[in-house]
Amino acid sequence: MELWRTRHAITNGPGLGPRPADPDTAAAWDGLDARMRALTGRRPLYLPPADAPASGVIEAALGHLDAPPPGGPPPDRPALRDPFGIAPLSHGALDARLARRALTAVLAGEPLPDASMGEITAPGDDEDEQRTYPRLLTAIGDYRRRHHRGGPDVLGPRPAGLDGEEWDHLTDAIDLYTHARVQRRLKQLRARTAAERATLLPPTSPQRRQHPPDTDRPGRRPPTR
Repeated sequence: MELWRTRHAITNGPGLGPRPADPDTAAAWDGLDARMRALTGRRPLYLPPADAPASGVIEAALGHLDAPPPGGPPPDRPALRDPFGIAPLSHGALDARLARRALTAVLAGEPLPDASMGEITAPGDDEDEQRTYPRLLTAIGDYRRRHHRGGPDVLGPRPAGLDGEEWDHLTDAIDLYTHARVQRRLKQLRARTAAERATLLPPTSPQRRQHPPDTDRPGRRPPTR
């Protein structure tokens, strides 16, 4: 939603703003609005505690991707052989290869191979994020191919029936990954702000604070309340 508000210069009031008049933009608005309404009151199956570190949320996202959606998507069909008799990669392998290309492009600062991938928050320098990002894009690519989705909107409008449950399942995985990425960015910003404050304030200043504890360190438990 924040990406939509920034892209369309919406500064007044909450939400997505008024529905655009342009048909293509209006279709994207409808899809995002339907997704937000579908998520109201719903939380992912693998929701970690509210004070869980970003690493724990990433693990929840991976666990959610490992669990098949209700009903399960149909098995991947191998592509037809080419005229030379060489069996090409299956659709699933092609999706995975495209996702790896996207990760390489993100880390190198190059354009993504597909415009819709820009809707997914790019990973930082964390290995867990870089491990989750291509897996998420692989699942998204599989969904888009099987449901004939195109354009910049990642999943499109929520379909009805069991297809809608698969849409919910994949949307939950996107939410978990995005939450972990944003949480880690906020932690980095807080650490940088504390470091800058330490260089500007004298050592005896009462406003000079210690760095926040590293809650993402493996094996560390969040404090109990």
